[in-house]
Amino acid sequence: MESEVLRFLLVGNPNCGKSTIFNSLVGGNAHVGNYSGVTVERKTGTFEVGGIKISVEDLPGVYNISPSSAEEEVVRDTLSSGDFDLIVNVMDSSNLERNLFLTIQLAEMGLPMAVVLNMTDELESKGQFIDEKELSNLLGVPVVKSVAYKSSSAASLKLFLLDAFLKKREPNFLWSKFKDKPLYSDVSQISHLIGKSLPKESADWAHWLAIRAMEGDKSILEKIRASSKELADAIEFTCGKIESDFGETPAGLIAAARFKLANDIARKTLFGKNTKTQSPKELYFLDKLFLNKYLGLPIFFVLMFLTFQFVFALGDPLMGYMEDAFAALSSWLNSVWVGGGFFKSLVVDGIVGGVGGVLVFLPNILMLFLVLSILEDSGYMARAAFLCDRLMRRFGLSGASLIPMLVGFGCSVPAIMATRSLKSRSERIATIMVLPLFSCGSRLPIYILLIPCFFAEKYRGVAMFCIYLTGIVLAFVLAKLLRLSFFKGADSSFVLELPAYRFPRPYNTLLQICSRAWAFLKKAGTLILGASVILWAAATFPEKTVLQKDYDAMIAEVQNNASLSDEKKAELESSILGERRAEIFDYTVSGRAGRFLETALRPLGFDAKISSALLGAIAAKEVFVSQLGIVYGVGEGDAENSMPLREKLERDYTPLQGMSILLFILISMPCIATVAATYSETRSVKLAAMQVLGLTALAYAVCFVFYNVALMF
Repeated sequence: MESEVLRFLLVGNPNCGKSTIFNSLVGGNAHVGNYSGVTVERKTGTFEVGGIKISVEDLPGVYNISPSSAEEEVVRDTLSSGDFDLIVNVMDSSNLERNLFLTIQLAEMGLPMAVVLNMTDELESKGQFIDEKELSNLLGVPVVKSVAYKSSSAASLKLFLLDAFLKKREPNFLWSKFKDKPLYSDVSQISHLIGKSLPKESADWAHWLAIRAMEGDKSILEKIRASSKELADAIEFTCGKIESDFGETPAGLIAAARFKLANDIARKTLFGKNTKTQSPKELYFLDKLFLNKYLGLPIFFVLMFLTFQFVFALGDPLMGYMEDAFAALSSWLNSVWVGGGFFKSLVVDGIVGGVGGVLVFLPNILMLFLVLSILEDSGYMARAAFLCDRLMRRFGLSGASLIPMLVGFGCSVPAIMATRSLKSRSERIATIMVLPLFSCGSRLPIYILLIPCFFAEKYRGVAMFCIYLTGIVLAFVLAKLLRLSFFKGADSSFVLELPAYRFPRPYNTLLQICSRAWAFLKKAGTLILGASVILWAAATFPEKTVLQKDYDAMIAEVQNNASLSDEKKAELESSILGERRAEIFDYTVSGRAGRFLETALRPLGFDAKISSALLGAIAAKEVFVSQLGIVYGVGEGDAENSMPLREKLERDYTPLQGMSILLFILISMPCIATVAATYSETRSVKLAAMQVLGLTALAYAVCFVFYNVALMF
């Protein structure tokens, strides 16, 4: 027994806290991959209790195991394999009746099972309670209450699961309550035929196979027909007779029977009443407001607008402190580092100027994710998805597509992976193709860099809101065109649970923000650092040793000119230093690449510096900022380079050019990681290439029209 490794399966509805329980059980011993042949994520982990090692698999969240999506098919196949020791059914206590529908399906299999009632604290805060002993008697399996986010419950939960395995209690066949109903007679008759006609390993599952066959599960019916054509014909005849007698399919009648069982069990085990602190009237009022067909969307847009205003109002002062800190670091390095050399340039220009140029935007990014985390934890974001369903169907999408799109505001890679929940392949591919138009967190540093350069303080939140809104509108329009042309087909059905309104837990919110900050810092310390070093080298070599002008003499002449004011001297000196840097940069690899691209991008208002920075953004969007920092030498210690990068950009470019840059960054090809995710999820080089070329062509066309039309006014 000491060396035995047990296998437990966590099964439950979406949003029931199953993944939180998984994390509390396995801690850091978790592994993530994909199920063979599909793109559904597979999470496994291990823990030990009582000297026994237990492997836990967190199955995808599903509402039932009648497969209509890849997730449901994975759950059905994993359960029907029988290759496990215990089913751990996680239930959301605050939605007992709805969760019981899946529990009844699992009980029909007749395999060892235990039930974990999660989120009992939320239920009990409303003055309601579940009699877990009565629920255990009705289901015939062990039941325990749990609060997944409390670490103290993990140890007792491990002991409970081990005890449940040792007792090996199989659930009651709940259909026995319908012994006097015709449908139960048909189920019994077919299960009896299965027991007689199929091998013993299948006959042990006779009740479950009978119900699944009557529901029309193609996989089960094919296996039955392969073993016994007579049995398959008998099932087909019985199902036809049921539909003729009742005027409804057996699948519909079976679902109704399960709902009846779920209602009966909930009535017998759930008791108590709501407290005054969270009455149905109050919740009804909030939904009447947020889901109102006239007010709902305006409220959503107002909340998004206020979010961006908050990001700039609170994040800008903090960003100023960060800029001052990196400027002080650069000055200190230049003062203590005697002499020059390439290594000093690498550290000061490449690392401090490149990576530091991105890190200064960390406060703004954290402010954005703080607000989004609060909106999500409160239950509002789920309502936003529900609210947008009707609008999105006009563009060939469904509310189910909104979930990946909201994820896309953080990062396009997990957003593309989140499209796995879409049941329509046509809708899924169309959603993947337009997801990069939703401004990810990597674009945020660019927006925060450029918008203050070209917009007055009171308009900065408005400008960012308009950028995000432009991406959303373009995504919807492009999705409609794709659905009418390349990706025709039915929309996905949209089933969404509206969670209870909750006050966001400060600990959870802080945890999410810290997670985002750590992810950003890791990216800055790896990908952006590596890219910055490469870009520094490209912006430094080959080094031009002979310059066309004697810039030092020109600066000395300006300084010795007594007729010029100090302000004019500083202006001329800055101009000469900028001319000198431009000549040196043009000779480098980055400069030559930028000059090459400038020919094509000049009609959009871009010069060689912007063109070379756009090349760097292919690796990661934030690298655009790093490249500009390197090109402008923000890490150097002379007077001209002590000027913040934003002031230099404001000096060199017009607001019209700034807007054109913002639009191009918004629309053009996504980063390499996003392209790789598109290929991984579609298994199509053609679709990945179509996304890259299509979005870049669209960006060029939009910016060309915008810039050249605006020049006329």
